[in-house]
Amino acid sequence: MVAATSLYAAMRLLPLISAAWTALAGASYCHRTMRQREHLHPSVYQLPPPSEAEVSEMATLPAAFDWCDQGMCTSSWNQHIPTYCGSCFAHGALSSANDRIKILNHKLGYRGPDVMLGRQSFLNCGPGHGLSHGCKGGEPADVYEFMHQYGLPDETCLHYNATDYTKYIDLFNGTCPPEGYCINCMKTPENLTAPHCFPVTKMVRYRAKEYARIAGEHAMMKELLNGPITCGIACSPQFINDYSAGVLHDTSNFTHINHDVEIVGWGEKDGVKFWRARNSWGTYWGENGFFRIVRGINNLAIESDCHYMVPDVSDEELVWDESPAYGGSIYGIRPFDISKAAKLPPVNDTSAIAWNHDKQHRHEIRLDLLNASVLVTPSTSGLLLLLVGTALVVGAWLRKRRRSVYRTLD
Repeated sequence: MVAATSLYAAMRLLPLISAAWTALAGASYCHRTMRQREHLHPSVYQLPPPSEAEVSEMATLPAAFDWCDQGMCTSSWNQHIPTYCGSCFAHGALSSANDRIKILNHKLGYRGPDVMLGRQSFLNCGPGHGLSHGCKGGEPADVYEFMHQYGLPDETCLHYNATDYTKYIDLFNGTCPPEGYCINCMKTPENLTAPHCFPVTKMVRYRAKEYARIAGEHAMMKELLNGPITCGIACSPQFINDYSAGVLHDTSNFTHINHDVEIVGWGEKDGVKFWRARNSWGTYWGENGFFRIVRGINNLAIESDCHYMVPDVSDEELVWDESPAYGGSIYGIRPFDISKAAKLPPVNDTSAIAWNHDKQHRHEIRLDLLNASVLVTPSTSGLLLLLVGTALVVGAWLRKRRRSVYRTLD
């Protein structure tokens, strides 16, 4: 009888244990950062009410505005495949950047394929420069600072595999090799017998001309007119486990920001104002990967910590012009119109991003020799190849002796 009673009591506890476990496990889905976010403290969540001038200006804005309705949203992502990775900050930041690049290219008259920025390139290389902790969290500002300093290639350079810089800890002290930024794998004149992988060190990079943090309904709506933004959100158990569709109004008072999403617009339904946002958990979640949440009351702290960026697509002009200065190859872009390329700033390799090691230098020497053999006339090719080869060998030796200036994680 006692045993039966104990079993019955244990069975009654199972739903409670399951719910607690689900909440704890769910919290990990939204892990945003491992370090103290200096710009946030409890008072930040209590945003001041909008001023009279801000209220008046918001009244002049459209009742509904959505970049997806204008065909300016790129594809959605899933940060959690093929394995779990707490890279929501990178997905939210880059999803917004993808859409802003599309908007800018549309204004410039370019109607080509969407640009999907290299998530994996950042996760591999950003942490080695002190920007984020990779799959253990980070902030949109980490991503935009990396884009501002170094730029990011599109995702054809490296597919997303939900890993990060930690795979390089033993080899390169956490700093990525050039293959961690951009890579190609195929047969080449260097090795005609079998396909092999090699770094691509010169490619079109997309940069952040500027970026900034904003907060509050008024600032968010004004900036959304320029393009989607990225906002932190406090993922409550209700958001993680219960949301499927509709306008979310979370009543848990949960305010611990632990996730980042992209805000694409705003609207109103049955008198309820809302934000429309894109998550990074796949299109099978929510409203085809999106969700709506009440607007104007800082629900789940979604109006407390937002970022925007202004894209720089000037590298596209190198290769997309009707008479381009640069053309592409299996090794990366290289001068096509010599006189035109000579008038432009040189295209830098990835030595400022990746670990400066012999493999990259040898590859760059072979690449430059290959370019020289294509671009010069037969009568001068022998002498030029000798001079270029000698200069590159000496340059590689000098670079090898140079001290590394990379910042690595403690």
